[in-house]
Amino acid sequence: MDNTVFSSLPDKGDREAFDALFKQFYPRLTAYACLFLDDGVAEDVVQDLFLYLWEKSDYIDIRFSLEAYLFKAVYLRCLNQLKQIKTRDSHHKLIGIHLQQLEKQLFDPETNESIRKLYMKELEADINAAIDSLPEKCREVFKLSYLFDLKNKEISEVMDISISTVENHVYNALKVLRKKLSKHAHLFSIIFPL
Repeated sequence: MDNTVFSSLPDKGDREAFDALFKQFYPRLTAYACLFLDDGVAEDVVQDLFLYLWEKSDYIDIRFSLEAYLFKAVYLRCLNQLKQIKTRDSHHKLIGIHLQQLEKQLFDPETNESIRKLYMKELEADINAAIDSLPEKCREVFKLSYLFDLKNKEISEVMDISISTVENHVYNALKVLRKKLSKHAHLFSIIFPL
């Protein structure tokens, strides 16, 4: 039956004739489908066509040649597959854009209270560590100035040091803190205004 030239579909249920039809046309139809699609997808398209032929052979009306019908069917199925791939790709692109927007919102301290709290805790820990790294007198002057909001003259009186010494300690403290808190540079002048 391998040398049979098919002019129409075999009768439904004629497995031997259908196998011969498959052997005759499958390689050529798959090669044709590969012009449009990746190998695996092309094979799936042709296999689906043969499954359709097996199941619906009683209902298929072939008006011209069987070969022309098969190649046209593969062509239309490939086009349909390409449309599905294009639609899926555009959906994936839109989903990707949407996910990026959600990710930005999720991790933006302006819109996410949890992230803001985490950021503020990290910032607070970094500030405390930077202040603790200051030499003792410098640290005391800085705390009195920025945490207790005392004026330079008041600090001078409390610590029994000159106003210029207070100013030097504050200047040196800000210099060290600016360096240690460089990753928070955008907030530095807000937190520690001069």
